[in-house]
Amino acid sequence: MDVALLAAIIGWGALVGIVFSAIGAAGGILTSFGLITLFGLLEPNSVKPMTQIVVLATALTFVPGYLRRGAIVPTLGVLLGLGGVIGAWVGSTVSARYLSDMATFRPLFGALTLAIAGQIGWKLWRHWRAARAGNAKPMQPFIGGVSETVLQLHCMCFSYGGERFRVPVISPLIAGALISFTAAMFGVGGGFLLVPYMASMLAMPMHIIPATTAIPIFMSLLVSVGNFVNQGAVIEWGVLVPLVAGAVAGALAGGQINKRLPNAILQAAMALIVTGIGVKYVFF
Repeated sequence: MDVALLAAIIGWGALVGIVFSAIGAAGGILTSFGLITLFGLLEPNSVKPMTQIVVLATALTFVPGYLRRGAIVPTLGVLLGLGGVIGAWVGSTVSARYLSDMATFRPLFGALTLAIAGQIGWKLWRHWRAARAGNAKPMQPFIGGVSETVLQLHCMCFSYGGERFRVPVISPLIAGALISFTAAMFGVGGGFLLVPYMASMLAMPMHIIPATTAIPIFMSLLVSVGNFVNQGAVIEWGVLVPLVAGAVAGALAGGQINKRLPNAILQAAMALIVTGIGVKYVFF
């Protein structure tokens, strides 16, 4: 491998780490895009576990920083992860057997990313219209940690920024299973679905979402990667190792970016990135 290619892989990994640790999503999507389009890996069943290993390494890097400042809801993450373990095993099994052709994989992956980008864009549009009418809450930077987390038989509750959030226990269990199934099918982390679930359905602010998503992602990806490898997926270590190194370095900076930027900017950045990749895979 020449020096220019090695630098490109490390640089792309750094971008993946920054985006994933700042937003909590798009790390797997960006990694898959890089492996397929930039670095020429043509075997989907190799791309999927390699992407998920990068996501795992990135999550392990940035979570401690969020944990130190209390920007995480561990109980919610574990509930999502418990549902996700089942979904990840089923999804990776189906994917390895029936979605191993790149001609089929690319357009389906692109269509999925465009659907997610549209959902995020619609939410931002509604917020912008509400803001113009004077009916929207201001989207502030990080304003403190999560507190007063309580898990009961039917729901879990926590407080952040003066608001009390109540989540029925069944909701993250079902969401985790469905999201991990979909993520394993496409060989990504699942943050691109977990973030809209938490931001839109649970109305959580972006500043406490990334580390919370990392918990179910970590739990489900351990299952998914192991299942892909067990079914014969080949890991290209010469590409994977520098990619992981870059992602880990980028993840150290992304958490600080999350802390300083307003919620709307973080969501808009994710929507733009996902839209660009979706357009590339569907139309080009």
